[in-house]
Amino acid sequence: MGKLACQLLILLLIGSNMENNLVAQSNALVLAAYAMSTKEKQLLFSCISHIDSRPDAVQITKQTKFTITVEQIMEVFYHDGKKQNIYRDLETAADSLFDREVTIQLDGNKRLRTRFVSGVLFDTDNNLITVTFAEDILPYLTQLKANFTKYRLIEIAELSSTHAIRLYELIVCWIGQYQYSKTLDLEDFKYIMGVSGKYKQFGQLRERVIDKALEEINANTEYKITVDYRKVRQSFVSLTLKFHKKSLARLENKDGSLSNDKIDAIVRTEQFVADYNNYRRLSHNAKMNTDDFRREMKDYLITYPEDFTKRPLEDYLKSPSKK
Repeated sequence: MGKLACQLLILLLIGSNMENNLVAQSNALVLAAYAMSTKEKQLLFSCISHIDSRPDAVQITKQTKFTITVEQIMEVFYHDGKKQNIYRDLETAADSLFDREVTIQLDGNKRLRTRFVSGVLFDTDNNLITVTFAEDILPYLTQLKANFTKYRLIEIAELSSTHAIRLYELIVCWIGQYQYSKTLDLEDFKYIMGVSGKYKQFGQLRERVIDKALEEINANTEYKITVDYRKVRQSFVSLTLKFHKKSLARLENKDGSLSNDKIDAIVRTEQFVADYNNYRRLSHNAKMNTDDFRREMKDYLITYPEDFTKRPLEDYLKSPSKK
């Protein structure tokens, strides 16, 4: 397929409705260190959502262009506003995005320092921005086979804080790795949130980054996050984030965190085994071995609660457990 044909096919795949477009990134990129404003993230993720990241998709190269229109941005991220003002925001975001660097940790104690984009074309008359991704970043956005994070663009539409968007994608990444809590030293947390060297006072970090991010995510997404802090003498040194989908609310502890005891009890019940012993994600070993079944189903139940709809989950707690 020629380059022009590839470009036309990509434009056809994009369509005009971006709300359901998937933002897919390698986990290495999600966990990389970079700082970025909310508008820059909106532009970047809008461009990424145009990429079909599946292994058999049309190949994206350093020559591939991605055009974002004011109408597309308005559809997802703006409830009102004039086109002229929105294009101005888009233009400012693109200028800043062009200068942004990202550091990706590699195997073997190596790290890659690169940029997200290699070029930006501004079309003021038509209110268009066309972006070309940097060659070094493409492997983390295309042909993804494993160890990647994805979510729909509309899922971050109501998040106005760059810290909320950043924490949201980290939560999605961690849950995709079957991690439902994360303990981090405060300096490590600041690094991964892109605020290293800032907020030296814990009170500022908590108010401007942590509390604001949790408030927005808890109010506007399908996830619920709680946080605990560890203090040594007079100083806070670390935090523990616990997170789960709100559809599991009936299985929470009194403090709002998810009850592992209840999840464990559910997957042990005879009724749950009968309902889901042929669940599509189960490995062969889990279908043959009780311990493997319980271990895998605990992860699947927390990660994909929308798959378990045969009866209310709390009803399983009333049925007998399987020995």
